[in-house]
Amino acid sequence: MKLKRPKLNSDFWSSDKLFGLTAMLISLVTLIIFVKQTNIMDKQTRLSVLPYLMIEQSTNSEAHTIQLSLANHGVGPAIIESRKIVYEDKEYDQDFYTFMTESLPELDSIEPFNWSNVYRGMAIPSNGRVTMIAIGSNVEEFERFGMIMGKLQRDKSFYYEIIYSSIYGDKWKLSSDSEVPEKLD
Repeated sequence: MKLKRPKLNSDFWSSDKLFGLTAMLISLVTLIIFVKQTNIMDKQTRLSVLPYLMIEQSTNSEAHTIQLSLANHGVGPAIIESRKIVYEDKEYDQDFYTFMTESLPELDSIEPFNWSNVYRGMAIPSNGRVTMIAIGSNVEEFERFGMIMGKLQRDKSFYYEIIYSSIYGDKWKLSSDSEVPEKLD
C-alpha cells in the first residue's frame, strides 16, 4: 500500500502568514537574548559593588605599636550586619575594643592610643579601614599586648564573627575559623 503525501494548501501559506511567523520567531529570539543580557548585567552590577572585609594586624617593632584593623579590600561598601565574640563559653555582642578592655583583665593597665567602635549599620567604604584598637607607647606595653594577642589567637575558646552585606543585600561572614569571608545564602 502506498502512502499519499498530503498536499499543502497554497492558500494557507500566504506571504502574510510567513512574514507574521517570521516576525514572531524573531521577537521570541530577541526576548531570550534580552533576558540573558539582563541576567549578565545584574551579575556584573553585583560584582561591581562587592565588598571584601579582612581583619589585619600590623606590628611596628621600632615604634612599639600593634594595630588591629578591619579593612575593606573590595570594590563596594561593606555594611556591618552583626558582630559577635565568643570567649570561654560566653558570647559578647561587642566590638574588639570593648571586649578587650572589659573582658581581659590583663589589659587593664594598657592604654590604647587609637580605637573605633564597629557597630550594626556601619558602612566601611571601598578601600576603607577602621582601626579597631591600636596599642603602643612603650616597649613594656607593646610586648605585653603582643603576648596577650598571641595567646588569644591560639586559644581554642576564642571565636569572632562579623556578618556584613553589600548594598544589594548579599551577605558574607568573616570569622576566626576562616582566612577568607564566607558567602551566606
